[in-house]
Amino acid sequence: MRTVEDPVGLPYTVNPVELVGREVLVEVRQGPPGIVGLQGGPAWPWQWMGDIATFAALQALGLGTAEARRAWRVVAENALYLWTGMEFVRCANAFQRPGHQADPTTLVGEALAGATGSAAAASITGTAPNQTLTITFPRGVTGDVGDPGSAGAIAAAQDVDMTGARQDSVLAWSTSDNKFHPITPPRLAGPWAIAGNQFTGGSNLSQSPKTLATMNIPALPYAWRPIVLTGSIGMQNHVSSVDSGRVNIEVRLGGVDGVLVGYGVSVSLANSGEVIFHPRWEYPVSPSSDLGVVPANTTAALYVIAKRVFGNANYSVQTAAAQLIVMAQPYTP
Repeated sequence: MRTVEDPVGLPYTVNPVELVGREVLVEVRQGPPGIVGLQGGPAWPWQWMGDIATFAALQALGLGTAEARRAWRVVAENALYLWTGMEFVRCANAFQRPGHQADPTTLVGEALAGATGSAAAASITGTAPNQTLTITFPRGVTGDVGDPGSAGAIAAAQDVDMTGARQDSVLAWSTSDNKFHPITPPRLAGPWAIAGNQFTGGSNLSQSPKTLATMNIPALPYAWRPIVLTGSIGMQNHVSSVDSGRVNIEVRLGGVDGVLVGYGVSVSLANSGEVIFHPRWEYPVSPSSDLGVVPANTTAALYVIAKRVFGNANYSVQTAAAQLIVMAQPYTP
């Protein structure tokens, strides 16, 4: 007997009967689906044998009871066939359409050192397609101390970068790349000095400002700032009373209106006196400030100037014991 589907849903009044050889086939209307049955026992264990082209090729294998529970996929039908040892069981819906292609995994390797004597280990972390393969290798035991090597050149060391080195460079550590780099030596350079006949004096002078001397300093291979160490010049203010007039001394870089780098204060008395020079800045200065800095490979000139600060009295300048001493401080901001 065999069942047929009822496309209309009405009961059949005629049941076809067909005689085929020694069998009688009776078509009976298919009933509605029944309730879900009890959970069955575990399936037979079977051995997957892979793909085979057609069912005819599978039959041609001549399988017996020894090959029971083997299974193939017949490519021509995209169906699974299980050999029971006596016959094939066909599962037509065992294979559906293939799923979408996933993104390829980008695997990044990472190596770690484990404790000495520990076992090697590997793990994959992260979510596909971005994952990390971490392999832990046991750290080896500490070896014997090797023989001391021969002395090598500092410039050949791995943590030394000699780019831009000069004859007078010194090495300084840089945290930006953890290396030593050549820098300008932080010590003062010089001195440069002028005295006596390098100054221009005079009696009963009225000009203000008046250039008394010019000191020329040759170009240096690095940027620098002038430091007035000391100096002096004879000065007399022609005043009729105390504090009725005064002319002081300025040392300026680059011209009579340049950056003030030195200063000397005279006495507002009719008698002659010695004016002592000392460093002086008009504006705040710090190591990173570029005030009064002379660029590398540039000559510089310092001007010694007499300038009236108040009153209108004339003055006289004596140059016999005059002097100016200057040092160069490297500019390393």
